[in-house]
Amino acid sequence: MTRRYCQALDLADDPALIEEYQRYHREIWPEITAHQRRYGIADMEIYRLGNRLMMVMETTEDFDSGLFERRSLEDPKVCEWEALMWKYQRPTPWTPAGAKWVEMEKIFSLAEQK
Repeated sequence: MTRRYCQALDLADDPALIEEYQRYHREIWPEITAHQRRYGIADMEIYRLGNRLMMVMETTEDFDSGLFERRSLEDPKVCEWEALMWKYQRPTPWTPAGAKWVEMEKIFSLAEQK
């Protein structure tokens, strides 16, 4: 079964850094997209309001979040990308220490309504 993940993260409250971050995301490094697809991420979108980001990630049936995280930590290019992105990113006020993107709680679904 496929799954949709919705996660949140903040950006530095600096217009110049936000613009740089958006420039990087107009065409991310091909090694990053290959890594994401290799481990079961079928699609991903990031939305911004001010300095708050929301990421929507659709995964394949065989996606294993633990495996993806382990393989990401083992991949030098992914680690380089994540270190670079941390220049722009900030944890939300609700983010546990040491974490980045945090899962959002789904509170409504039109499809689940009568």
